[in-house]
Amino acid sequence: MARNAAEPLSTKRDPWAQRNSASTEAFGAAVVNFVIVTPMVLWGVVLLAGTATYAGPGAAKNAHLPLAWYDAFFVRFGPLFFMLPLALRAFSDKQNVAAETSLPTPARAFVVYTIVGLVRLAVYLLGLALGSRAMSDHLFLGATVVASAQGEAIACAATALRLMATAKAGGGGVSRARLSLAMLAATAGMILATAMLALQCGDAYATAAYFHPPRETVVAWATGFALCQSIALVGSVVPASRSLGAAAVALA
Repeated sequence: MARNAAEPLSTKRDPWAQRNSASTEAFGAAVVNFVIVTPMVLWGVVLLAGTATYAGPGAAKNAHLPLAWYDAFFVRFGPLFFMLPLALRAFSDKQNVAAETSLPTPARAFVVYTIVGLVRLAVYLLGLALGSRAMSDHLFLGATVVASAQGEAIACAATALRLMATAKAGGGGVSRARLSLAMLAATAGMILATAMLALQCGDAYATAAYFHPPRETVVAWATGFALCQSIALVGSVVPASRSLGAAAVALA
């Protein structure tokens, strides 16, 4: 049967366009799922690996601990680590280069990470008051660092991709210097947060392998996820991941 000649061209279906659109959306969803799940799985695998190879504090005397320098820094300043990549992302946003601010906004992310830190501090003080050694506070603090590092690595990556899209579109009337400065800050924040996450995982392996019995490690892992990482997941990681997925799709 012949097609009605009066049928508007706009109503005709374009299977190739639909296929490309579906593929692009699937790519965006894959990016979102990957950046949410992978760091959390990595954290769990590292702790389980350390638990499986637990040798006790005595063995640590003869062990090579290449991240001892990081551990010393982490013990003193760990709760504040998130401020460095967050400040870089806030600086990038302040350049007003991209059409949208990063998600979650730096102010909201600061509130989320502060809540996570306060929860960790409350649990730590409660443990001291009760004289409890049910879990490793070192690894519990590590969970908060991993959560904030994951959120900022993703958010900074999303910001960098949006800035790339802006540059690709001609800069939107913004000077090349400001665009480059904003992109440099966002990229530096992403690299710094990713490095923090990797270093924390390496430090956690040594902690689980030498300094805390398996039970304390497992309890710290479960408690850290339930009380700290879950807050960061809802308040920062998921919004940042969706922003990254949208930015990746827009740039594709």
